[in-house]
Amino acid sequence: MREFTFSIDYEAGIDPMMDVFIDHPSLVARGLHGCVNDEGFWRIERLSGPTAALDAAERLHLDEDARTESVTETDCLTTGHHEILERSDEERVFYTYVERISGGKSIQMLAGRYLPRGSLLCSRRLKGRHKWRILMRSDENIGLLYDALSANLRSELSFHMGHLRDADRWGHDSLGRVSLDPDQRTALRAAARHGYYRAPSEITLDELASKLDMPRSTLSYRLRRAEEQLVMEYLNGVSSTHE
Repeated sequence: MREFTFSIDYEAGIDPMMDVFIDHPSLVARGLHGCVNDEGFWRIERLSGPTAALDAAERLHLDEDARTESVTETDCLTTGHHEILERSDEERVFYTYVERISGGKSIQMLAGRYLPRGSLLCSRRLKGRHKWRILMRSDENIGLLYDALSANLRSELSFHMGHLRDADRWGHDSLGRVSLDPDQRTALRAAARHGYYRAPSEITLDELASKLDMPRSTLSYRLRRAEEQLVMEYLNGVSSTHE
């Protein structure tokens, strides 16, 4: 597999979804995209950040009139299906299927036009920057994709070239994450939020259990199980990058 990386910087007031990231610097999104053809794609995107930012992103995500796909001067006209797969105060997972794209051009649309079928796109949004990593069987037409982006990009957007090389470290910027039990995830988030993992710790296990109104033994068990899975996932990832 080959990989092509690049990023696009957005000025405020150009894209309503990116404006949410600009207005909320702690908001981050990681996405996984697949091209059905050059007129359709699917996307799963996980957003983490403050509730107000997530709510704003959710409203835009479900607004059929919001134009948030195009990177060209003309807005994309699309037919889409949108769902919220997960919702909490700190995370949202959005699913999108878009078809019959006309007008403007999206990154997914250009990739579907020029790159081999089955190419996979990973993305990360933070502040005003949208970073992309495309994995593909062949980079034969990558020059056409680059030329199309350079020629059609909105004047208010800035393109930054990354690299073109053999793919490595798959999964580090995808949606992949440790699958935690909801109770374990809640306990881990509460521990982090209240400073349990700071050095020195800002709260004891007993104090945290009291705040969460649960037995100390239950909280301790949930944290240990979550920590075990996180450590094992990290070590497996480190091992795989050195094979």
